[in-house]
Amino acid sequence: MTPQEQPPATGILRRLARIITVIEVTIGAVAVMMILVLVFYQALQRYLPFESLAWTGELARFALLWATFAAMGILVTSNGHIALELADSIRNPMIVRIIQVFALLVVAAAGIGLSLEAWALISTQGIVKSPVLRLPMSWVYIPVLIGTVSTTIRALLSAADVALHGPRAADIEEDQVEVAGL
Repeated sequence: MTPQEQPPATGILRRLARIITVIEVTIGAVAVMMILVLVFYQALQRYLPFESLAWTGELARFALLWATFAAMGILVTSNGHIALELADSIRNPMIVRIIQVFALLVVAAAGIGLSLEAWALISTQGIVKSPVLRLPMSWVYIPVLIGTVSTTIRALLSAADVALHGPRAADIEEDQVEVAGL
């Protein structure tokens, strides 16, 4: 393989981002599977002759919280979050760049606020226990903090990327481009 054929060296930040993404996807997948299994078991408990397990509903609710916040950061970098793509079809790339950077900075600001609130919950809710499992509620909010910090960091890195390298290409089909050009 000649030097021109070799793929470019992947930086440590890119590798770290991939590792963090795998961790977040794993947390989200495990949480979704927990929801599936626990809710199915709750439905099945109605027809079984023995006493139901009260903790299944509580753990399913916690898993929903964990899955939601684990996926937040991934959606920012995979461009899977809710976005107004009408602005992406503007013909002036500088305007699109400014709009995308502003939107990502708003996401980062929201992530900072959510991170501060998650930290406050972790700091103050250790004495409060969940009703059935008796888990300290501060433990429940740790994945929330991880997800909001990840979202903030990813939004800031994406904003810098868009500012330096230009706007992300919009996924607009050819017929939509023709309509936008009218």
